[in-house]
This record gives sequence, C-alpha cells and structure tokens, in this order.
Amino acid sequence: MTIRHSLAPGSALVVAALLLAACTSTAGDAARISGPPPATTVSTPYATFPSPVARALARPTQRKLQAVLDQALVLHAASPTAGARGLAAAVVTDHGSWAGAAGTDGIGARVQVKSMMPIDSITKTFTAAEVLLLAQAGKVNLDAPLSRYIDHPLTAGGATVRQVLSMRSGVSDPPIRAYDGLVHLPAAGKASWSIQRSLAYLKPTLAARGPVPRYASANYLLLGMLVEKLTGRPMAQVLRTDLFDPAHLTRVAAQDTERPVPPLAAAPRSLVSKSDGYLPSRSRAHPTHDTFAGIAADAQTVALWGYQLYGARLLAPTSVRAMTTEPTPDQLFPGVGYGLGTMVYTDLATDPGYGHGGSGPASTSILVVVPARHLSLAILIPEENRQPQEQARDLLHAVAAP
Repeated sequence: MTIRHSLAPGSALVVAALLLAACTSTAGDAARISGPPPATTVSTPYATFPSPVARALARPTQRKLQAVLDQALVLHAASPTAGARGLAAAVVTDHGSWAGAAGTDGIGARVQVKSMMPIDSITKTFTAAEVLLLAQAGKVNLDAPLSRYIDHPLTAGGATVRQVLSMRSGVSDPPIRAYDGLVHLPAAGKASWSIQRSLAYLKPTLAARGPVPRYASANYLLLGMLVEKLTGRPMAQVLRTDLFDPAHLTRVAAQDTERPVPPLAAAPRSLVSKSDGYLPSRSRAHPTHDTFAGIAADAQTVALWGYQLYGARLLAPTSVRAMTTEPTPDQLFPGVGYGLGTMVYTDLATDPGYGHGGSGPASTSILVVVPARHLSLAILIPEENRQPQEQARDLLHAVAAP
C-alpha cells in the first residue's frame, strides 16, 4: 500500500510460527522453539540471538503490557486521532514471550490475539531478506546494477541492487491515490495482478539517484521481479520455502496464493462489500495489485519473524549488519533511518531498534527489534493512519521495568 508520512512506517508491499502457544497473557509451561539454552549475557547486536522462549513472561509484566493496549483504547475514545479502537501486539524474547489484544476491528468485532491482518510494508523485510539470501548464495551482486538481472525502464538509471534495497535508486512512487484507488477499482476484478500490470497502472517515475533515501514502494516491486527471475519460482512459493518455514511461521499467508486463516480482523465495511477471505479488501485483486503477494499474519508471527531475522537466525550476521548499517541509514523520517529493507529506529528505546512499519487503507503495523535486549515486538491495528510508535515505546518500557 502507500506510505503515510504521519506514521513513519511505509506502505504495503511485496510479500509476504511455530506459534508461541504459551505466548499469551496467561502463564504457560516452559517451552523452547529450537536451539540451545538462552545465553545469560546479552551478545553484541550482530551475533546470533539465543532461541526465542515461548514460556510466558512474568504475570506482573503481562499486566503492564496489556495495560498499554487498554490505554490505546482510552486515548482513542478521547481523540479519534490518538490510540486505536482495536489492536493486537506481541513480544518475543530469549527469556519469555507475551501476546495480547484489545478493542474491535472495522466492523465492531473483537480483535483477538491470533487475529490475522495485513502487515503492509513489513513485507519489505521479507523481500530484502530473500535478496540477501540470494547474495549469500552468490546469485546476485548487491553492488551490480539491477539492470544486469532484469529489464525494465525503471532500471535505466543504473541503480545498484543495494541502492534499490535502500530507497536510493531515484525511483519515485505515484500519488497515494493511485495505490488507494485500486482498492475500489472495479476493473481490478477477481484475478491477481501481474507486476507488469501493476507498474503500468501506477506509473512510478525515475529521477537522479541520491545519497539520501527516498521512500518508494516501486523499488520493491522491482526486487520482487529480481527474486522471481533468479529463482524461477513465484514469489509466494519462494518466501514460503526460504523464509516462512525456516522461521517456523505458521499463521502467515502470502496472498493470493495462500488465504488467511481465521480469526481475521476485518476492514471497515466501506472497504469490504463482500468478504472473499482475503485481506484487506473486497477481492483478491487488492492484496496483489502492487506486489507479487501481500502478506497477512498475526502479531505473534510478526514478532517471531523479527526475532529470527534480526537475530541472525536465518541470515548470516554479516547480512543482518548490511540490512541495518549499509549504507549509512540516513534519516527517512524524524527518528527513522533506512538501511536495506529496514527502518532504523533511534527514538523508541535507549538502544537502536530495527524493523519496519506499514500503513494501508485499513491497517497500520510496526515491527521493532532491539538486538541489545534480544527483544522483538509487533503491533497490528485494523485501522489506517494510526501512530503505533507510542505503544511500541510503552511496550518496550513495560518489558524493561522491574
């Protein structure tokens, strides 16, 4: 979907757990997802994290975390521009986990802990991870021009794969209305849109490259083309094989190849005239109109994904370092820099956080991983134009508080 500058996170793009069964607001039995026991000391940011622990966090911590979600409802009741009418969130660490929900979705139904929602531009972290896996395998050179691998007018400026990953390619998105208009476009029909059709409709433009990132979702359409070209497989299939399954993500769907599994957090009725099981719009065309596949997931799954990715449990630590520090993540928005498919948050906690945010016509999301604390959190909101940074800060504080 489209970038909402009021949010700092971005737009919905290219697609798309071992679900933490005990990762709820009630205490559970000790459980470990995989790997060795957790370390007793925190490692350096780019060392591999210990295995995430599904055992529930202490009850006092659970209560503090749930209170953050409840407070978001209070804020929203006081001001329509604040908080959220409903949301789900999750925290995954190497010493315990939690998930909670509060409020209602777009049709007034209760948001549940396992409610699946669109994750919008958090999907860029999946695409970037796949490109870096290809780089690790020697199949793509990040410093080679993207035009070496795919033929498209938007590659004519000579931008490298790294520059496209880091939003420094010179590509610019069309106006927001071009993306949002497809939500209601009758011509979208019930069929998937090819990437070529999407680009032809959206008409992104190309200008001179520069050292400062310029957010444009079209960059990630091009990277999706790159992945499909080099693997010879559909993007949804690539992500399922290379990322979803290795990361133990179960409540995740690469639409429209895969269909979300209830419970689902519904979009407003103004967006959905008749549900066909896809998120967020009334037809399968919307999840794919600007991507190969639009990922839907629940908060637990998104938090686990962040832990596995930025904890270097799927990529080599050098690749994680590249995502977060190369090139220097100049500011994209106040307090937010951009690396390779990664937003670098400098104002959410004492230590830097990495992840991504997203905003669509019926949803808002944020993923934040703090390597120094071996902590990943995700917030999903079935409502557009929310600002979940405040809730993210409060959740981080609640976990750290004695």
